[in-house]
Amino acid sequence: MKQKIILGIFIFLSLSKLFAQNNFNEVLKLNISNSKDDSNKVNLYWDLANSYLFSFADTSAYYARQGLYLAQKINYIKGKVSCMHLLCVSLANMGNFTEALDFGFKALTIANRMEDSRMIIFSDNTLMHCYREEEDYKEAILYGYEAQKLFRQPYSDSLQVSTVLGILSSVFEKNNQLDSAVFYAEKSYSLTKEWTEIYPILGDIHSKIGHPDIALFYYRKGIPIAIKNASNINLINIYNGISKIFESAGTTDSAIYFAEKSIIQDGIRSYPEGVLRASTQLAGLYEQEGKSDSIIKYLKLANDLKDSLFSRKKTREAQRFEFDEKFNLQKLSAQKHEDANRIKTYIFLTMLSALLIIGLILWRNNMHKQKTYGILLEQKEKIQVTLKELKSTQAQLIQSEKMASLGELTNGIAHEIQNPLNFVNNFSEVNTELIDEMQQEMGKGKFSDAKEIAKDIKENEQKINFHGKRADAIVKSMLQHTRFSTGQKEPTDMNALADEYLRLAYHGLPTKEKDFNVTMKTDFDPTICVINIISQDIGRVLLNLYNNAFYVVTEKKKQLLSSYQPTVSVTTKKIVDKVEIRVKDNGNGIPRKVLDKIFQPFFTTKPTGQGTGLGLSLSYDIVKAHNGEIKVDTKEGEFTEFIITLPS
Repeated sequence: MKQKIILGIFIFLSLSKLFAQNNFNEVLKLNISNSKDDSNKVNLYWDLANSYLFSFADTSAYYARQGLYLAQKINYIKGKVSCMHLLCVSLANMGNFTEALDFGFKALTIANRMEDSRMIIFSDNTLMHCYREEEDYKEAILYGYEAQKLFRQPYSDSLQVSTVLGILSSVFEKNNQLDSAVFYAEKSYSLTKEWTEIYPILGDIHSKIGHPDIALFYYRKGIPIAIKNASNINLINIYNGISKIFESAGTTDSAIYFAEKSIIQDGIRSYPEGVLRASTQLAGLYEQEGKSDSIIKYLKLANDLKDSLFSRKKTREAQRFEFDEKFNLQKLSAQKHEDANRIKTYIFLTMLSALLIIGLILWRNNMHKQKTYGILLEQKEKIQVTLKELKSTQAQLIQSEKMASLGELTNGIAHEIQNPLNFVNNFSEVNTELIDEMQQEMGKGKFSDAKEIAKDIKENEQKINFHGKRADAIVKSMLQHTRFSTGQKEPTDMNALADEYLRLAYHGLPTKEKDFNVTMKTDFDPTICVINIISQDIGRVLLNLYNNAFYVVTEKKKQLLSSYQPTVSVTTKKIVDKVEIRVKDNGNGIPRKVLDKIFQPFFTTKPTGQGTGLGLSLSYDIVKAHNGEIKVDTKEGEFTEFIITLPS
C-alpha cells in the first residue's frame, strides 16, 4: 500500500511537471513566432531545443538547427556555437555520431578561435558526452581532461564544472575504473545538488562497488529532482538501478515494482537501452516467480530490442569509421597546409640568406663598380648599335618584300594591259593608212570606194574604243587591288578572289621565264557564300603562296626538263562554319628538318638574294589576324600543299 501511495505521488508530480513543461514550451514557441530575426530569437530557439534535449532528441535537434540557421544568417557567433553544442548532444542521443561529432568539432574550432574558455569547456564537454554514448571511453576521458584544464578557482560556474566532472565520473564507471569514478562523482556532487544525472551516476558507481545502501540513498534522492527537471532518461536509469539492488537482495516484489515503473516511464520509447535493461530484468524476475506469460512477453521485448540495439551498434561502428576517415583526411589536409607553410618559411629564409650573400658580394665588389659600369656601358652601346643595324636590316628586308610584291603586281598589270594596247596601236596605224588611201580615192573621184574605206575606218575606231575601254577597266581593277588596306573587313567572294590572284600571279611568269608553261587546276566549291575578310590582305597571302608554288615548279622543271609537267592546283571547300583554301604544287617539297621554321620571320629555303623570308611569316600573321589557321602538308621530292582555314 505504501508503495502505491508513493507511486501515486510520483505520478502526480510527473503529470504536474509535464503540464508545466508543456506550458513553458508553448510560451517559448509563441515568443519565437512573435520575435524578429535577432540574437534574442536564437536564444529562444536554444531554450526550446534544450527543454527537449533529454526527452525528445529529434525535436531538440530540429529547433537547434533552426537556431543555428538564424545565428549563421545574422552572424551571431555565440548563438551559433551554443546551437552546435545542443546538436552534438541531441544527435549523439539519437545515435547519429558522425554528424554529432562534426558539430562538436566545429563548435570547438570556433570557441578556440574566440579564445572563450567557457565555450571551450562546453565544447569539450559535449564531445565527451558524444564519445561516452558511442562507448569510446578513451576519447571521452581525453576531452574530459581538456575541459578540466580550463577550470578556475573559485569556480565561477559551479553547474558547468559539476557537469564536466559528473560525466567524466560516468565514463570511468562505464570503463570500470571505479576509484576514479568515485573521486570525480563526489567532487561533482559537492559543487551542486541540482544536476539530475549525478544521482543515477553515484547510484550506479556504489552499486558496482558493492554498497547497496549508499546506492539506494542516491537513487531515492535523485527521484524528486529528476521529476522536477522532467529528466525522463535519468528517472528510467534510477528505477532500473533500484530494481537491480532489490533483485540482488532477494526482494523480488520490490524489484518487479521498480522495473515496471521504469518501463512505463514517459520517454521510455525514445530510450531503448533503458527498455532493454528493464525488460531483461523483468523477464528474469518473472522467471523466479514462475509466471510464464510475463516471461515470454518481456523476453520477446528484450530480444527485439537486442536486435535493434545490435543493428544500432553496427551503425555506430560504421558511422565512427566514416567519421574517423573524414577526420583523418581533415588532419592530413591540415598537415599538408602546415607543411606548405613550413616550406614557404624555409624558402623565405633561403631567399633572405641568398639576398644577404648577394649584398655581401656587392659590398665586396664595390671597389670595382666604376670598371664594371664602364664595361656595362660599352656593352650597352654595342647592343644598341647591333639593335639599330638589325632594325635597319629588317626595314630593308620589308622594303625589299614590298618592292618584290610591287614588281609582281607590275608584271601582271603589264601583261594584262599589253593586249588591248597592241590592238589600239595596230588599229591606229591601219586607220592612218586607210585615211591616206581614202583621200587618194576621193582625189580620183571614186567616192564609192572612199565610202567603203570610211566604213572600215569606222569599224576600226569602234575596235579602238572597245580595247581602250578594256584597258581602262584593267587599270581600274589593278588600282583597286593595289590600294592600301583600310583594315576593314568586307563581304568578299572567296572563289573570285582566289581565281583573280591566281591569274595575276601566272601572268607575271612570262617576264621571267618566257619558255615556261605551267598547268593550273582549280576546283572551287560553288556553295561558298561571301565571307567577311580584308580582301587586299588575303589576296596578298594568296599571291605569296601562288608565287612560291610557281617558283618551286619552275626550279623542278629546270632539273627534270621534258620528263616533268609543272602543275599548280587551287581548291576551295566549305566545311561547316569555315572555308578551306588549298594551294598545292608538284615541286620538290619542303625538307622535314626545316618544316617547323618556314613561318619564322627571315627564314627562307631560296638561294641567297632570291627571297627575304618574310612572305610566309607575313601570311601567317594575316591569317591569324582573321582568326584563321594556315598549315602545310608536304612530301619531300613530290609535293607541297598549303591549307588556309578562315571563318565563314
